[in-house]
Amino acid sequence: MNGPRHRAGQIYEELRERICLLEYKPGEIIKERDLAEEFGVSRTPLRRVLQKLENDGLILSKQGHGTVVTEIDLQELKDIYFLRIKLAETIGASGPLAPTNEAMADLDSLANRCVEARDNPNFRTFGEINIGLHMQYQNVIRNRPLREISDKLFYQTSRMWFRLLPQTDWRDEIDDLLSEIRAVKRCFEVGDVESVGFVHRNHLSMVVKRLDALL
Repeated sequence: MNGPRHRAGQIYEELRERICLLEYKPGEIIKERDLAEEFGVSRTPLRRVLQKLENDGLILSKQGHGTVVTEIDLQELKDIYFLRIKLAETIGASGPLAPTNEAMADLDSLANRCVEARDNPNFRTFGEINIGLHMQYQNVIRNRPLREISDKLFYQTSRMWFRLLPQTDWRDEIDDLLSEIRAVKRCFEVGDVESVGFVHRNHLSMVVKRLDALL
């Protein structure tokens, strides 16, 4: 369980989250040597991790420049959101898994963080809550290919919020996120997991409307 493959998976998830939360900003160069030293691994498994992140569209290897975090293209992200909307609609039809008691507690925690953040704007906090909610959607998707594609597309679009939030009303955005969390929890409470995908779909659709306004 704690072998090289597991360790590589941990590094991949950590780097992906750093990119998502703009710890590594678009255009920033990521140095293999520094990462290998930080994580205590050789550069060979690290290159496999970086290759996976490149396949995800999050970084790009440039000859003579090293590994660079990709830029945020709002038009391209809008196209990905369109696909995410269609995928969300299929969650209910794919035989979703029942939520756990831990999932209910996690949703309560995310909701509390939203309430606390209403008067304390912090884009990183928004990103962390968004990731937490994404994991709740992921945990009920039984279909493995659907789960993997959903995960990949989420991280491709997640950085968009850092472009979008400064141009919107913070309270409106955090309240919309809180509304989505509460709607998901309500579906879980009444045993209607199939409807979770449509909750997700409706909120993704609202995001596309915001992108249209920006574009």
